[in-house]
Amino acid sequence: MATDAGKVDEGEEIISCGGTYKGLDTALVVKAVYSMNFFKSFEVKEIIAKPRCRIKELPEYKFEKWKGDMDKYYKWKEEKLQ
Repeated sequence: MATDAGKVDEGEEIISCGGTYKGLDTALVVKAVYSMNFFKSFEVKEIIAKPRCRIKELPEYKFEKWKGDMDKYYKWKEEKLQ
C-alpha cells in the first residue's frame, strides 16, 4: 500500500507491522512492491517479532455482552490459565 501510494520505492526494504485491536504483535522486514507485483516479487526478508501463541478465543465470541472492556477479558484469561 505504501508503494502504491508513492511513499516507498519498489524494492526498498521496510519494516511492516501488524496486529489486532489489542495492539501490534508482529514485525517483518519485507521488500516493498506494487500491489500488482505482490505475488511475483514480494519477499519476507526477516521476521523480527511474531506471537508465539495466538489467542484462539476472542472475547467478543466468548462473552455475549462483551463491549470492549479488556480488563474483564484479561481477568477471565488469567483465571482460566490457573
